[in-house]
Formats: sequence, structure tokens, C-alpha cells
Amino acid sequence: MADSEPLTLQHQADRLRGWRDGFQAVYVIATGVQTGFFDQLAAHPQGLTAEELAERTACHAPYVAVWCGSAYRYQLVDAVNGRYVLAPHVDSLLAGRAHPDSQAVLFLNAVREAGPRLARQADYMHSGAVGSHAEAYGTNPTRLDPPPNQEALQRRLWQNEMRSRVPALDEALHNGGRVLDVGCGPGLMLLQLAASYPNATFVGVDVVEVGGLETARRLSRERGFDQRIHLECVPAEQMTYAEAFDGVLITRVFHEIPVESRVGLFRACYRALKRSGVLLNLDFAYPDTLAEFREPLFWSGVDNQYREMSWGTVHPTWQEQQQMLTGAGFAAIERHFVRHIPQGPHYLAVAHKR
Repeated sequence: MADSEPLTLQHQADRLRGWRDGFQAVYVIATGVQTGFFDQLAAHPQGLTAEELAERTACHAPYVAVWCGSAYRYQLVDAVNGRYVLAPHVDSLLAGRAHPDSQAVLFLNAVREAGPRLARQADYMHSGAVGSHAEAYGTNPTRLDPPPNQEALQRRLWQNEMRSRVPALDEALHNGGRVLDVGCGPGLMLLQLAASYPNATFVGVDVVEVGGLETARRLSRERGFDQRIHLECVPAEQMTYAEAFDGVLITRVFHEIPVESRVGLFRACYRALKRSGVLLNLDFAYPDTLAEFREPLFWSGVDNQYREMSWGTVHPTWQEQQQMLTGAGFAAIERHFVRHIPQGPHYLAVAHKR
């Protein structure tokens, strides 16, 4: 609709209905993931009838037929000669969990975790109660046993979005360099880097044990990297490293850091870097201005802020982050938008120590 065209009541009603339809689509998709419908259809590209799909998944045939109709309505499946087949690219996005663009886990989390919590947002509005990310991580199965697509995504982020922007760090790692991963969680980025740079060593710090460092330790041992990956439970702003690392990574976790600790965190990262070292901070893109709240580039950050506000999440704007980086001593600060992430656009800050 053109900006000059008036918004009628019917237009607004249609918009609301679209959002309501999207809400139901989330549950249709999550059901297809949970029951294995998408997996079965991906395994049978010639298609399945609703009855065959029900038999293969041990589900109630009349309900499966209704699901198939809904999935067809949402263009998740197509129909060919009376059989249902996956719509283009749905196999990569919803069947299996190996593709870096897979969104299967996102839809499961939406109904299992985010949905019940969002239903209580009105209560939080009155009480102002704040939970914790650490508590949520301890009950999140994707943090205890990360699906393959999460590792594939970390590998793609480094190879396609980060490495080319920091050639000096890439060279250092090939020659025995050292990287610090702040807020490393289950250690997926560390695992990818350790596999790519056999001469380098790595340190990961976090404050979350269950769903974080415990998983990282286990995976590091299983991959044979425990001699090259050191993991430590310490608040990042309390790190005592001095000129010890060629690079510092903060990957999609800065928005979870308490506001009062962020300046101290960047200062600790600056101290930890060698001269000419580099910091990379990847996080949700969040608006600086009211107008940017309606720009698609920032919607992932706006939506995440609403979902996680009762965990204490406060997303920094780019201006706020830039000021903190400058105040910590960093120079030549760059911002790059990263669009190919299942959760939506992020931006990557690259900041250098001089």
C-alpha cells in the first residue's frame, strides 16, 4: 500500500488476520517437525498420501489428513497425482537438522519455550519480574545436544562473513595464533575454528555451566580438541588476560550481557588482545531510531527484544555499541550487516586494537 493511501479499517483487519494465520502456521510447522511428517516426505520425494504418511509415523490418519490440508494451505507441501510432496526448499528448511538454514529447531522452540513464556508477558508487564538466560539454557535441549545445523551455521558464519574481514587474524591462526571466545556457550564456534586451524589454540569463557560449558567440554573431548581448547567459567568483565590473543569473538551473546557489565567487558577484551589484535562482535541488528523499527533489517532484533525482555535482555543500538568500543580504546570500528542467519539479520562489529 502506498504511503499516501489511507489505511482503512478493512486493511487493518486483513493485516491482523494475516498475523493470526501466521500464529497457526507456526503450530502446523512445529507439529510436522515433531511428528516426523517433514522427514518422511523428504525421504519419499515421489510423495505420500495422507494415509501412507499416517502409517509411517504411527499417527491417527484422519488428523494427518487435516494436517496435510493445512500444510497445503500454507504452501509447505504441494500435491502431485493425489500424493503430497514437499514444496521447494522445505526439505532443507524443515526436514532433518543438518542444513545451516534449517529452521526446524526455531519452530520447536517457538511452541515449547517461547509460546508459554509470551503468554505470560502481561503478568511480567505488571510485576517487572526478570528471569535468567542461564536457567533457560539448562532446560533447552538444543544447548545440551546441539543439532548439526548449528555447527554448520557457525562454520558458514566464520568462512563467509568473518574470515575475509580479518585477514591478519586468519594468517595468525594458520601460524599458531590464539583466539578468545567470550560467551562461548556449548563451544560450537570453537569446534569449527579448532578443526580449521590445527596449529592454533583457543580459550572459551562463559558463566553458564549446564547447557553451556558442560556441553563444550564434552564435545571438545569427543573431537580430540581438549588439548587445544581451554574452557573457563568466569564473568568476561573479570578476565585478567593481558595481550594474550590475536582475536576475540563475541558471537550472538552481547545482548545477554548485563548492561552494567558491558563497558567492563569491552575493556577486558581490549586488554586481552595483542597489539594489532581484532574483536568481532556478532549480534542482532537493533534500531537506533524509531523509523528503523519498521525496517526489515532490524525486525529480528526487535522481535528478540520482546521475546527475551523478561530474561533481562537489553539490546544495544549501534551507536551505543560504537561508543562503548571507542571508550574501551578500539579504533577502525566497522559495521557489516549479516543477512543469512535463520533468526534474521544481524550485524557484525569489527574493532581493532592499535
